[in-house]
Amino acid sequence: MTDRLTSNALGTQTLQGLRVLVMEDRSLIAAKVVEALHEVGCIPVGPAATLQAGLEFAQRPDVCIDVAVLDIDLRGSLVYPLAEMLRLRGVPLLFLTGYGTNAIPTTWSQVVRVEKPFESTTFIEALISIVSGEADQVSCTVPIGRPAVEGMEQGWDIIRHSRNMVMEARLLRAPHGTDKER
Repeated sequence: MTDRLTSNALGTQTLQGLRVLVMEDRSLIAAKVVEALHEVGCIPVGPAATLQAGLEFAQRPDVCIDVAVLDIDLRGSLVYPLAEMLRLRGVPLLFLTGYGTNAIPTTWSQVVRVEKPFESTTFIEALISIVSGEADQVSCTVPIGRPAVEGMEQGWDIIRHSRNMVMEARLLRAPHGTDKER
């Protein structure tokens, strides 16, 4: 069974033409996100792999962003300053991350989160829920620090690296257009 998306299957007509900022530092995962967005008629902005690049996108007057898909950890920098900037502008957010619920600061815990590895249909359903206003999200007004206790940072780095390697292996094994393993 294929994971190809159709506007009839998921009601993705609500996503047609939306400009979606994609913040992901793993190129294979970013490519999967962009492919899923194209399949439902979204216009990807990016992808960008660093916090600095995301902040630059958000500050450019010629770049319009309707919704944002943010990996929380971008090459060791947390995405919260960018998320805060976008929330203050009223841009709906979705975290696409390997971070579990307990690793996300309480202030950001209400933002819709899709865990990696992910199925494209799950990702698109979550995107539809935030665009349609069906998902509750908390608005933040202060930057948040590191989610993990200082002594645990090295452990989180090892876990993220392992998770990313598993995700990339799954993407490389999957036939084009599907998320299923062989």
